[in-house]
Amino acid sequence: MANILYPAPLKVGSKIAVCSLSEGIAAKYHARLESVINGLKQRGYEVIEGAFLRRSEATAELATKAHAEQLMGFLVDDSIDAIMPPFGGELAMEILPQLDFNAIKQAKPKWLVGFSDVSTVACALTAKCQWATLHCANLMQLHPNEKSPYCLQIFETLSYAANSEFTQAPSTHYQKVAPDYAQHPEALFNYTETTQWQCLNYFDQRTIEMSGRLFGGCLDTVGLLLDSPFLDLHEFKKHSAPEGLILYLENSELTPTTVARFLLSLKLAGIFDDINGIIIGRSEITQGKNPEFDYRHALNVALGGCMFPVIIDADIGHIAPNLNLINGATCTLIADINEGRVIKASLNTSLS
Repeated sequence: MANILYPAPLKVGSKIAVCSLSEGIAAKYHARLESVINGLKQRGYEVIEGAFLRRSEATAELATKAHAEQLMGFLVDDSIDAIMPPFGGELAMEILPQLDFNAIKQAKPKWLVGFSDVSTVACALTAKCQWATLHCANLMQLHPNEKSPYCLQIFETLSYAANSEFTQAPSTHYQKVAPDYAQHPEALFNYTETTQWQCLNYFDQRTIEMSGRLFGGCLDTVGLLLDSPFLDLHEFKKHSAPEGLILYLENSELTPTTVARFLLSLKLAGIFDDINGIIIGRSEITQGKNPEFDYRHALNVALGGCMFPVIIDADIGHIAPNLNLINGATCTLIADINEGRVIKASLNTSLS
């Protein structure tokens, strides 16, 4: 039985690589990039910048091979303690075939931190190398003056040793409109909308509970790869999570109809046979061409009849804030339910 490998806790002096996965940062966002990198330095970390970080032009040097080689260099460099891409980019999945996972397995585990397309690579590291990875806010969101507890918890989480535990609860409010970092490079989160997690099924119960190892990310990308050699969830469960999995997913750009198709394809592929529960994040896209087939209807079609609990509208993904979810860690979610609404919930995570 393969054990999950937790990277060493970050401390003052730890070395963080900040690199792009598929595209660099355009010049209009460089002021924001400076702020978030300075925030890491203020915390006492040493920052190493990737060669393509500040370059967004389309050149041969920024091709898939170059990004894969850069990431490989950081992954096998045992002086690096964490890798924090500024954001995911568009096509991080292109680099997966060019990563040498056998070589990565021989290296010291290191944190890969972020969401969106970052989760594509993070899930591959967890599935193929048993490295724990952290799904949370992206570096570009972590302004040094940010006081959001979910953002502050990122650095606490990165400081935990194996066998540590921590608990999170739903947010009270979320952010409806994301700031424009080009126009407002010092912007902080602005949570204006009331949070309301929902339970899609199990309406006849007052309390639900799900336990298992966490695994998940962006449905747009991870959902395409869960039955591929890079994110083989069945093999991961067999070797690293016999107790079962909690699958978490969030939607970025998929229409409600496409969300339903993605989830139904996972169901038909037998992916749901390996999980004890699903947590779905809020979606920016709630309506498609057919106004009667909205995001909630899509989830009902694909997941409403599941025999395990399904929580939706959770704090995961492209609508801030983001829970801190460690791929590979054990987790228990307990929620009190009233007419489908989550009245109270606790998410206990153990690095075991």
